[in-house]
Amino acid sequence: MLLKRRLAMTVAAAVAVVGTAVVDAPVARAGDSHDPYAAASETRTVRYGPWTLPAATGDTHDEMGTTGNRLTLNIEKPCEQCMVTAIKPNLVYGDGSNANINTGPMLHHAVIGQLGEPDLVCRLGGLGPKRVFSSGNERTPVTLPAGYGMRIDRGDRWSMVYDLMNHAHQEKTVYISLEYTYVTGPAAWRLTPVTPMWLDVVGCLDPTFDVPAGDTTRTARWTSTVNGRIVYLKGHLHHGGRTITTTNLTTGQRVCEVTVVSGGSPEYIDHHGNKEISSAPPCVGAPIATIRRGDVLEVAARYVADHPHDDVMGIVTGWIAER
Repeated sequence: MLLKRRLAMTVAAAVAVVGTAVVDAPVARAGDSHDPYAAASETRTVRYGPWTLPAATGDTHDEMGTTGNRLTLNIEKPCEQCMVTAIKPNLVYGDGSNANINTGPMLHHAVIGQLGEPDLVCRLGGLGPKRVFSSGNERTPVTLPAGYGMRIDRGDRWSMVYDLMNHAHQEKTVYISLEYTYVTGPAAWRLTPVTPMWLDVVGCLDPTFDVPAGDTTRTARWTSTVNGRIVYLKGHLHHGGRTITTTNLTTGQRVCEVTVVSGGSPEYIDHHGNKEISSAPPCVGAPIATIRRGDVLEVAARYVADHPHDDVMGIVTGWIAER
């Protein structure tokens, strides 16, 4: 089933609220550190699911078992009146062990959006959702630079769009697991707030495109509507992807280049020996770059494919401290 067809079914596929907190423990205590933020930090893992993935019917990508794109409303947040400083995504079995393509399951993508809030890049009438966090099967962990945090207020409502796949020829039951680190109390409001930003090489409503065999680069541009400091950027590509680069065309600065690695550990090699993207090292800094209103940012996704691929992506997500 093509992703474009799945995207068209997303709203109709709304499912029940899911989300169970399985860990809730402080990561630091007063006196453990001289860092004023660490003393108030906590970490909490929230599992979303469970979901049962159908068995693969063959060995090609189109024959994998899949949930298709599904929308879950009002998912659990890790905290309220707090500042999130780190997020670690994973896909796990019920016993907490990693679920990855070596045993079948694949986190094709999961996107958290905040309803009722406009997105920085894709305004869509100003109604949102603001895209807060996303991950593919590369599962890049996010840690913001010290002194920065993403604010969560009591009235914020989160939703999740997810698509899970299965390489195995047996059903698999899995959870999406997100480990959040956050700051509460007076220390939270000493952090500099950051705004999520999402840049991709296609557009707002359908981020997919097709690539032919060979070496292909697709680009897109966004004119900044804000002044600010970019403090974190990470990239998402599909099989055959090599690099995704963000450049400020106005200043000529190469802001970030993410080079992906495939099959970097056994968990990212399926039972046929096929390798999937195992890491996509992010760019982090305080700041990485400073941008001004009117600056033009270009995103360029490079694919080197041995055969044509349908419905691939080229996405950069991150956070900017607006001024």
